[in-house]
Amino acid sequence: MPERKYLGKIILLILLSLLVWTFIICFPNPYVFVRNIYRYFRPPIDPSIIKIIQTEIPDNPSEIHRFVLKTIKYKYDWENYGVPDYVSTARQAVEKRSGDCEDRAVVLASLLDAKNIQYEFKASLTHYWVDYPGKKVSRIENRDVQIFSKKDGKYRIKLPDMAKWKHYIQATKKGIWDVMPKIRKILMLSGWLLIPSIFIVLEIIKRRKTVN
Repeated sequence: MPERKYLGKIILLILLSLLVWTFIICFPNPYVFVRNIYRYFRPPIDPSIIKIIQTEIPDNPSEIHRFVLKTIKYKYDWENYGVPDYVSTARQAVEKRSGDCEDRAVVLASLLDAKNIQYEFKASLTHYWVDYPGKKVSRIENRDVQIFSKKDGKYRIKLPDMAKWKHYIQATKKGIWDVMPKIRKILMLSGWLLIPSIFIVLEIIKRRKTVN
């Protein structure tokens, strides 16, 4: 095998190993990751949560939205569930009284559904929200940043604006790396250092045996 092709194969194996290691650190239970994907496309809406909320829910969608923001305190998934991303059910979010943008969106959609108010799920690369009649656009919730939407079972997807790549990186760092538990950071960085080292040592041993 030519040297360049062989080195390319080794580098690919190292990168794949690092990717697998990172995934294991982030999602020790892979089922959570798979379920997240399913729930992004089929959000766990539950209109019955209106019965367990000990407050009268208003009929105006904007007021319902303000109620959800006030009731469900913003909390990152690392802090709530010990993983970087976790799409909870509406009941879980209500019982915890906390959650991130996906959890708030699921609760809001559930209450709007209970009130027979139309709504639409939308998402950018860094945010997930619910649109409804009369909703005002904001810096992080508007058509320009939107890359995904779901309404009446139909999906619409478009490519993100990569001119905003700095914002995407900063938001990802803030929501994933900055709040990641220290022990997970140590394990992840240790793996990133150890895995390439193991490949290098094994390659050195192999080459010495070949020479001898």
